[in-house]
Amino acid sequence: MNLVLSIILTVCAAIGFGYGLFRFFREDEALYVRMIVFAVGSAMFGRLIETLQLLVNGQISGSFHIGMLGTAGSFLFLFSANYGQMDSLVDDGSKQFRKTRIIALIAPIVMIAMWGVLASKGFTAKTAIIGIETLIIAMAAYYHLKHIIIKDIDFGLIRVLRNYNILALVYAFLCMAEIMIKSFHLSLVFVIIVYVLQCAVMLAFVPVLERGVNKWTI
Repeated sequence: MNLVLSIILTVCAAIGFGYGLFRFFREDEALYVRMIVFAVGSAMFGRLIETLQLLVNGQISGSFHIGMLGTAGSFLFLFSANYGQMDSLVDDGSKQFRKTRIIALIAPIVMIAMWGVLASKGFTAKTAIIGIETLIIAMAAYYHLKHIIIKDIDFGLIRVLRNYNILALVYAFLCMAEIMIKSFHLSLVFVIIVYVLQCAVMLAFVPVLERGVNKWTI
C-alpha cells in the first residue's frame, strides 16, 4: 500500500509539474511563478526517489535519504518566492505590520512544537535531520500565513494569491503530519488520508496559482 500511495503521489506531482512547465515556461513569466512550479517539480523528484527505494528495497530505510531533499527543496523554492521582493511589497518593516508578523509566527511555532514532540521520545541523527527539514518547512509556512492575513496593497497583488498561499500552508502542515505519522508508526488510515490530500494539493497548486496571477493583468 505504501508503494501504491507513493506512485500515485509521484504521478500527481508530475502532472502538476508538467502543467506548470506547459503553462509558464512558453513565454516571459514572472520568476515568482516559475519558482513555485520548480517547487512542485522538486516535490515530484523527491517522491520519485522514495518510490524507487520502495520498489528496490521494499522500504525507505536510514536516517537520511535523498528523497528528503525533494521536500526540503520544494519548500526552499516556496520560501524564496515569498521572501524578499514579494514580501517587501506588502511589509515595509514598520510597526504597522508588527501584529501581522507576530500572528504569522503561529505557523512555524506549531511546526517546531510538532518536531519537539518527536524529539522528546529520543534525540537521534534522524531526529536532527527531520529538525532541519522542519525548519525549512516552517520558514516557508511563516510567509504563507503572513500573506494570507496581511493587509493588501493597491491593485490586490496579495489578495489574488491568498488561495494559493492557503493551499501552500495546508501542504506544509500535511508534510509535517506525514513526518509525525511515519515517525510514530500510526495507522495506515492516517497515511492514506495525508497522501490523498497531498495528491489533491499537487494537482491544484499551479491551477490555483494561475487563476491568481492572471488577475494581476486584469
